[in-house]
Amino acid sequence: MAPRQITLAEMKDKSSKNYYENTRKAEEYFNQAKTPVKYNLPVSLALRQQFNIKKSTNENLYIRNCIKTGNTLVFTDLINRRLIICNSDGTNIHHIPLSYQPWYITEIDSNTVAVSCAFDQTILIINISTRSVTSTINTSGVCSGISYNDNNLYVVIGGSIIHVMDLRGKVTRTIPLPSDDIWDITVDRDRVVCIETTSIYCCSLDGKKMWEFEKDKFEDLTRVTTDHEGNVYVTNESTHTVIVISDDGKHHRELLTESDGLDWPCGIYFDKKENTLLVCNYMDGKAFLFDVKKN
Repeated sequence: MAPRQITLAEMKDKSSKNYYENTRKAEEYFNQAKTPVKYNLPVSLALRQQFNIKKSTNENLYIRNCIKTGNTLVFTDLINRRLIICNSDGTNIHHIPLSYQPWYITEIDSNTVAVSCAFDQTILIINISTRSVTSTINTSGVCSGISYNDNNLYVVIGGSIIHVMDLRGKVTRTIPLPSDDIWDITVDRDRVVCIETTSIYCCSLDGKKMWEFEKDKFEDLTRVTTDHEGNVYVTNESTHTVIVISDDGKHHRELLTESDGLDWPCGIYFDKKENTLLVCNYMDGKAFLFDVKKN
């Protein structure tokens, strides 16, 4: 609330108690207005590496997700039913063929990933060192977003609930989601961050909504990841952008655009150990690794 206006009589009477009180309040008010508010958002990104994971120009890709584990990058190639694996500089590209279409991926450890094959209602546990599928989990419905945290797999089932399960597929509990059309999730810091086409939600691990972020220009949100401070990074496929949202859901900024090389970006992953952000386009085979600069 702004300070009460000082009357002419009070201005003439410099000894007036009200004069000094209102002057003090006015100074505090305007000093607060001049103090810049710092938000916990990245200042900028510095491109570390750009590379192409296509082996030939006539090769068709449909990359739906990606992760970085140490010096290894892993991409889900939906149309070719395989994982694409390479070094973090884009070299030494090789493939792991699969029996199902891989949509979403999460890291279990430095050698192991879990992949959800949505419409096949199947989760694959894959050793990327031996390039082999070590186990298969059948789900009770279409399985989309997947995240591994604290020895549990969190899997979106049917867009409306999360099944929490162990690596053998035993469901230990169910978490309700704030929408019936959730695509992707990430679990971190005792919370679930999830997205649908135009909205971002943050919920507790028992499903209580903590905040929701929605903007008219959000047309086609596809994948989500978080950094070690809780900031949320989302790809917006049809606008060719990456957006970052503060950990309280109150502030956001456009972080990457077409001018940075984005062309229908889909996969996104924040490497908390190296403070880097991996982003990939879904058809042209281009991937980008950025160093994230903080306030």
